[in-house]
Amino acid sequence: MNQELIWKKEYEIGNFEIDTEHKIFLKIIQKIDHAFTEKQPKDYILSLLRELYKYADFHFISEENLMKLAHYPDFKTHKEEHDKLLTGLSEKIGFFDVQYIDAKKLIEFLVDWFLNHTAKVDTKLGAFLKTLDSN
Repeated sequence: MNQELIWKKEYEIGNFEIDTEHKIFLKIIQKIDHAFTEKQPKDYILSLLRELYKYADFHFISEENLMKLAHYPDFKTHKEEHDKLLTGLSEKIGFFDVQYIDAKKLIEFLVDWFLNHTAKVDTKLGAFLKTLDSN
């Protein structure tokens, strides 16, 4: 298994709810990677891809609700990033038949998406939420 698909402490942003959801998100990516590697049936892989999309949508709404409640100053930019990521995911999986999806490129996209969004965008949110917890 791709080492980037294994949860690491460095992926944590310091918010229990978001970190828990990120772990689930990564687990779904692991299932997709495994399904492609094991050449699972096409309908199962499509179902996993739908699960990933729906979970990402749920997770983003969950994060956005936390941001609204905390009056997060970068809410608009963060939400735009979520929207861009969902659109990118939809373009990668929504219009392609599994037999035409390059599994390696899809997994690379998902890992890059997860790592970059978590490391860059969500880490800022986590730091902001920590300042509220300490007040």
